[in-house]
Amino acid sequence: MKLCLGTAQFGLDYGINNSRGKIPRQEIFEILNFAHDNEIIMLDTASAYGNSESVLGEAIAPAGKYFQIITKYPVNTEIHPFQWIDTSLDLLKTERVHGYLFHNYSIFQDHPEYIEEFAKIKEAGKAEKIGFSLYYPSEAEYILKNNIPCDIVQVPYNIFDQRFACLFSELKNKGIDIYVRSIFLQGLFFIEPDKLSGCFNSIIGLSKEIYKTSKDYLTNVAALCLGFVQANRDVSYIVIGVDSLNNLKENVKNYNLIEELNIPWYSFKRFAINDESVILPFNWRK
Repeated sequence: MKLCLGTAQFGLDYGINNSRGKIPRQEIFEILNFAHDNEIIMLDTASAYGNSESVLGEAIAPAGKYFQIITKYPVNTEIHPFQWIDTSLDLLKTERVHGYLFHNYSIFQDHPEYIEEFAKIKEAGKAEKIGFSLYYPSEAEYILKNNIPCDIVQVPYNIFDQRFACLFSELKNKGIDIYVRSIFLQGLFFIEPDKLSGCFNSIIGLSKEIYKTSKDYLTNVAALCLGFVQANRDVSYIVIGVDSLNNLKENVKNYNLIEELNIPWYSFKRFAINDESVILPFNWRK
């Protein structure tokens, strides 16, 4: 299973299409149990996701089930990475994580010396792998060109945002695991075309075409989003966030239906756009 469960909704009100807010604790237990039972053992979290790390620590330890966890070093802290990871490990109630990432490339730009601390974190066995959460292809290009120590990159990749695709094979050849996030663009794909407005006016036509494609293949938009990223063989894991147990069940169902769709995914290149006011959610409020 290439799905990785994103946990931002465990600690934050997250997503443009999320009207519910944070997920109740009891339902988080149920989500983790269902995920594990369906071979989803990779979890993605971050210090910046509210109290998601502590929620995971409280939920996973009693269950006695094995998960691999990726967490991230936050922006705007004066505590160095080698010290900060101990805070995350304590909250997660574990001695090591699978991956430890710079949450934003700007941290590395401001403190390039921190990569040495990340290397020490790996050497000390506190993280199996280290890497970066990225937003712009130029950041990945710098990492590749300068041989920056990196085992994992996490990048946005979806039907609209295909900017990183041209770098995937080179990243993979360097032995770097590629985790793709924002495959549903925080739920933007699920807003009916006629209800789009403001900065989204430019994608109404493309959105209508995506909805038409889902009907032509007798499926749903979520399955198209999953199928498109799954079709790229360089992708190691697909990070999906959920706002309920039922939401996770639907995602697993759609994921398992992908092979039956028989869709020419290469044709989806026509949906790619470079308008950062649309494909980068932190620009939506501007």
